[in-house]
Amino acid sequence: MNLRLIVGCLLVGALMTPAFASANPEPTAYDTRSISMGLTGTSYMERASALTFNPANLEGIDKLGFTLNFSGIFTKQIAPVQGPGTRGESGTGFGPIPSGFLAGRIAPRVVFAAGLVIETGYGSSFDDVVCLDGAAVSPDPSLGPAAEFTPDTDPSTCLNPTPEDLNVTFFVGEASVGTSYRINDMFWIGVALRLPFSKQVADLYQNVGAALGTASYGRVKNDLSGVGFPSPRIGLTIKPHRKVSIGIMYRMWSRIKLVGTTDTTLLPNLQLDSVADWNVPHAIQAGVSYQANPYLLLAWELRLQFHGAEKQGNLNQNVVASDPNSGLTFPTTVGFGWETVWSAKFGVEYRFRKADVMSFRGGLNVAKSAATEAWAQYFTPPPGISVTGMAGFGFYWDDRNNPNIKDKYQLDIGTLFAYSGTTIGNDYIGTEQPVPGAPPLADGSVDTEILCSSDQVVRTGCPGKIGVFTYWASLSFTLQY
Repeated sequence: MNLRLIVGCLLVGALMTPAFASANPEPTAYDTRSISMGLTGTSYMERASALTFNPANLEGIDKLGFTLNFSGIFTKQIAPVQGPGTRGESGTGFGPIPSGFLAGRIAPRVVFAAGLVIETGYGSSFDDVVCLDGAAVSPDPSLGPAAEFTPDTDPSTCLNPTPEDLNVTFFVGEASVGTSYRINDMFWIGVALRLPFSKQVADLYQNVGAALGTASYGRVKNDLSGVGFPSPRIGLTIKPHRKVSIGIMYRMWSRIKLVGTTDTTLLPNLQLDSVADWNVPHAIQAGVSYQANPYLLLAWELRLQFHGAEKQGNLNQNVVASDPNSGLTFPTTVGFGWETVWSAKFGVEYRFRKADVMSFRGGLNVAKSAATEAWAQYFTPPPGISVTGMAGFGFYWDDRNNPNIKDKYQLDIGTLFAYSGTTIGNDYIGTEQPVPGAPPLADGSVDTEILCSSDQVVRTGCPGKIGVFTYWASLSFTLQY
């Protein structure tokens, strides 16, 4: 076998899954109060976690603020893992997303803060998959439309009769420091310097022979991690009226270099050195909140994440594999075809008049997925529009030793349940598509793949139901005065 091609197809397969299953690849699950209110917070969140929502709002802290948050994200996926038109269900995946923030006033107009967050956390698996991919789809026009292909799911005759597990664990986080400055009572500004980092572990069974033009399946294991380059987050808060607050946040993109190893049963005595990159794209979020009275808060926001940017987004992933013994390297481009994500958010908080120590929160989040139908696969976000409802409660305790400090201690709990997904038709099966964002090949031609076929290590664009059920449980504690 050609080692160069083997190495290439191994890395393509092992790195096809660097995103968690949700309509939005970044859930912004940094603070339970925000989660309960539709993932809003750019305009009204004036606690230490503002470092990630809008650093200008740190100015709302009088002296000291501390927030510790933990969100557990549970997911269950649906995908045609046994071939076109089939329905496979994963086990329940769990992604722990902790975050912590500390902020303090260092001058009459200046607050300094530091924080550590997990932006995306995910782990899931399809267990005991029999007849993975059904059979090798090699469309032949003389045999009729590719859409008429019927996969073989009988263990006695199919290509992959042995039960196999597909496991992926992935997270992206950031460490950041920042400051706010009060220009006057109407205008606050803030900036944070963020350092992203990531880790990805995958243990998959795949068609590793795709690059050789064969249907040769084997296990692929990879373990990659890395740190990106620092980039800023900039915030502006405008308070034109005592009841109204406007917040704007811009986050610059950053690229994370992932370094690690890849092992496969196809090359049992060789561990490959692996290098890849992952982009955390530009993002902008803007919102307005209205404090109707001391008990009722309303918030509206819009967020854009530019995953479809040509250079700084997630159209693809650049991968380089190498044999440490021979020095042979194989650069390749993995197509994702992600598009710019938008999400519209609404949140409400009502503090009970008679029980002033408790508030109810609710929210609604409508988002467009980053994924497209043509390049959708088992572990990436399903295409389509998702509508998510959230709810939660807040509890407040005063400082008994100092009656002038109100709500010094705060406990927040929140939850959401959502489904996002779509049914992919026969539009893409067997079609030849250019790999998104891939550079021209050595001969000047365009790099292409035949979708949902034996031409792919991990099949994309296959007909069938693809979706994810998501449940969040979140808890945070805040001390602030």
